[in-house]
Amino acid sequence: MTLNLAITAFCIILITLYIIGNYQNFQDDNQQWLLSVLSYVSIFNSLFSIVLTVETFIKIFTEKQKVKNIINMIALVGSAVFCIFCTGTANIISYISGGIN
Repeated sequence: MTLNLAITAFCIILITLYIIGNYQNFQDDNQQWLLSVLSYVSIFNSLFSIVLTVETFIKIFTEKQKVKNIINMIALVGSAVFCIFCTGTANIISYISGGIN
């Protein structure tokens, strides 16, 4: 769970760097690099979140700490949705900016 949240925070940092880079006119290669890193990290975190969500779903029925597991499951689903959004957005922006190179 901690690794998942750290990777999600890393995705947020990459998005922030991309936005700041657009504002400060970074070079196109740096922007493309940020988008590709964001895409790969988001794909990994989406798959990781889905696996952890299944594990947490199983824990809900087998362990006594149901409230903690439900909160973890909500955070994992939110992280997966956010990372899927990041992947789609990064790929769309990369495709649109493909005319730059």
